[in-house]
Amino acid sequence: METNEGRDGHVDPHALLGLTDWDAVENCFSDVAPPTEDILLRLLADDPREQGHALRELMEAVWHGNVVSSAAAPAARYVAAVLGDPRTLALVKDRVPVEEAEEGEQTPYPLRAGLLNWLGDVVQDAAAQQHAPYGEQEDVDALLALAPELHDAVLPFLDDRSRDVREAAQGLLLPLLALPALAERTPAHRVLVRHLALTDGHHKWRAIDTLAYWGEDLSRLL
Repeated sequence: METNEGRDGHVDPHALLGLTDWDAVENCFSDVAPPTEDILLRLLADDPREQGHALRELMEAVWHGNVVSSAAAPAARYVAAVLGDPRTLALVKDRVPVEEAEEGEQTPYPLRAGLLNWLGDVVQDAAAQQHAPYGEQEDVDALLALAPELHDAVLPFLDDRSRDVREAAQGLLLPLLALPALAERTPAHRVLVRHLALTDGHHKWRAIDTLAYWGEDLSRLL
């Protein structure tokens, strides 16, 4: 995808949004949630609070209740295209005030990590629904068809110096590697996947699922 990226890494979000006919797709709550293109545009706002609000809306409206909306694939392409933009380094919070009152104040984290986590969760869920979608099959297929593009987008962040970003990138990589479209790219990641499966990190079970898809012996892991 053409990102219209400048020399400083900034992208033109309006140009990216212009690549999709947003009137032809809907998020899960098109009657009450902001338009998807508005949510995506505000991810790169100047105010970290606004960026955090947009991330929360992305989490709730574009993919919700295990339903992949028709807006999910173009939204995922946009998110992948802006990952390298320095504005995604902003520290954000996604909890609403009532949640902070009940659960305590949330520690801010890089927006880039939140976007990678969102992509990983959506891909993981869509992969589990390849043949029995909760929504429309074509919406799941459209999202999974982005696998090579998402793989290219996540590669620069697998060894990121931010632990939050690095772990979020791993969480996206693992379900991608369990998709047929990336079969030729798996050898480069076998050592990492085996390492993640042997540790007690956040993505242990995603790593085990990936190894199972590859047909590897899991007896020492279970």
